[in-house]
Amino acid sequence: MDQDTDRSIQERAYFLWEKEGSPEGREREFWERARLLHEAEKVPPMATPLQARSAGEKAVDDAAAQSFPASDPPSFTPATGVGAEPDATTA
Repeated sequence: MDQDTDRSIQERAYFLWEKEGSPEGREREFWERARLLHEAEKVPPMATPLQARSAGEKAVDDAAAQSFPASDPPSFTPATGVGAEPDATTA
């Protein structure tokens, strides 16, 4: 590990340690977390599965985006009768 990398990890570990209230006896944990974060920054970003979807899958996604969200209330509720067709005896 070169000096610049070591210094960068040390600074990040110290920042993480301070952020969590400077707990005693966990220096190695913060060093390892900082090292993993440093390594993760060096890895090029991966193409997400959404970027590699077929035309058919994209069409399904678009159709789903245009539909009503699942949180919409139902158009008919038996308890209140809202949305029910008129009864033939009352018409």
